[in-house]
Amino acid sequence: MADFRPVETNKAHILTIRPAPAGTELDNANGEWVEIIVDVSSDMANWRLQHLRGLWRAEMAKPVEWEWIYTWGSPTFVRAGEIYRIHSGSRVRAASHALPDDVAPGRIHVYAAGPAAAARIFWQKGDYVRLVDAFGTVIDEVVVWPATPDAAPSSGARAS
Repeated sequence: MADFRPVETNKAHILTIRPAPAGTELDNANGEWVEIIVDVSSDMANWRLQHLRGLWRAEMAKPVEWEWIYTWGSPTFVRAGEIYRIHSGSRVRAASHALPDDVAPGRIHVYAAGPAAAARIFWQKGDYVRLVDAFGTVIDEVVVWPATPDAAPSSGARAS
């Protein structure tokens, strides 16, 4: 039986997002992912991860485009502290040609695409990633803002 009762605290939230660098090939789509951390042991049946892109064009009646990336099944009993890494790529690709991100320990790896041909690169600067519960309530939302190469510390910098 699914736990559809509302709780006084969020069951989970977005931990981090790693967009693919510009020019990433679809064969390496598994290197792009979103991590969700479970805060409360419960049932996350029918919770979804949503990709939202603002189109910001005046001539459009609905200036957003969105799609569901991943849906937790029913029932999906989760434990507090579990981390789900949702890859943009394919579980078939992960099984046959695993990237280091596919085998990172301490994560439950799931994939947005089944067959390798269905892999996509989703996340671009300015997009939103949303965690939505079974009722359609936005539980958490993060703006995708990848680090720029010039923002990285130089190799000659010392740690303070």
